[in-house]
Amino acid sequence: MKKFHILWLCAFLYTYGGYAKQQLSATNEKQTVEKQIAQYPIHIPFEKGMEIEREVKLSDIAESVEYLRLETTDKGLVKYFLASKMHRTSKYYIFAEHQNVMQFTRDGKFVRNIGQRGQGPGEYNYIMQVDVDEKAGKVYVLSTGKRFNVYDLETGEFLESGKMIHGQLNSFLMQNDSTMIAYKDNDNGQVKTLAYSATLSGNVLHEYPRHELFEVERGGYMVGSPHDFYLSRYHGMINLKEYENDTVFTVTPEGLKKRYIIDTGKYGIKLEHTFPALNGNEEAFNRLAAEYMRYAVLETEHYLFLPYTNWAGPKKNRPKMAMYDKRTGECYRVKNDLIEDDLTKGLYVYFPHCAFDEHTLVLAFDAAHIHRVAERNPDLDLLNHPQLKGLDEEDNPVLMIVHLKR
Repeated sequence: MKKFHILWLCAFLYTYGGYAKQQLSATNEKQTVEKQIAQYPIHIPFEKGMEIEREVKLSDIAESVEYLRLETTDKGLVKYFLASKMHRTSKYYIFAEHQNVMQFTRDGKFVRNIGQRGQGPGEYNYIMQVDVDEKAGKVYVLSTGKRFNVYDLETGEFLESGKMIHGQLNSFLMQNDSTMIAYKDNDNGQVKTLAYSATLSGNVLHEYPRHELFEVERGGYMVGSPHDFYLSRYHGMINLKEYENDTVFTVTPEGLKKRYIIDTGKYGIKLEHTFPALNGNEEAFNRLAAEYMRYAVLETEHYLFLPYTNWAGPKKNRPKMAMYDKRTGECYRVKNDLIEDDLTKGLYVYFPHCAFDEHTLVLAFDAAHIHRVAERNPDLDLLNHPQLKGLDEEDNPVLMIVHLKR
């Protein structure tokens, strides 16, 4: 009998110890997030930084670079990369285009297509955004037509459908395996809710209000890009930034907390000059918004990368880049809008697609583009790089993965 009690006690202590460890981990994560939030908001001198040009070499910020070639197969043809639809887990990469979700291994081997286009159970239309929860082992796909599907990360099997909140949404991220944060565009000037916290069944837990409202004469208008992303993760936090708004918010149960305030000055677009406020008048928008900057914020441990373009006019399609050093408080333009790759003597770093984590920056290059760079710069001997040797112009794109210094 004593032996039984000892075994039971050991089992209890083992189980409780695991539970206590889990609880402690969750508590520590929550305290880390709260500690980070307490240090903010921080002002980023963007306007002043536009007057400062600085040459940046990859060796200044990174310790290594690798090129990942994605296997080219009939079912796994990747046409382009979208920032909000790229994810990495310990075993997989997930890439989504408008009508396809593809899964590759960490060494670039094609695994499967997850789901398919259609109207039936487990099928989707135009894909708005994808998220992955590795702990839960799930892939979440948001598409038009009020469709929200959940798939098994390991098998690709369709698991369940969720319910869309208040019609069509533009962006979402999962807080856990059953709760999401969802963002809504203000395309008609009168969308009073900026974001929602809600369950997969469509129950709204919290609404985060939008304060910048305006009148339009008719309809709704937006200026956007398939590469836009409004929600991002950093150290367990979900952050939100609209392109028209100069504030990066952290989403908390109590409300939106200001994390970064980008002091854009004369480069920040005025509300009355936005495309919806101008009632979709393209001529007026191109004239009035040409000098304003439209930018994203990619946060890593030591830097904010600020890829930007002009809102309108002849310079709107030319990608540019600024950086903010979190340690020194300096903001500056990157010379020639390119970070020279002096580590591998390969491709230049410009307009990063996303940051997979606080130490990893990711860019995607078409195989044909790499061939053009190699032809223009024969001294680089780019196509003889060990990770690029044998690359065909028709192959899938190549990921340039930059491992930043810690």
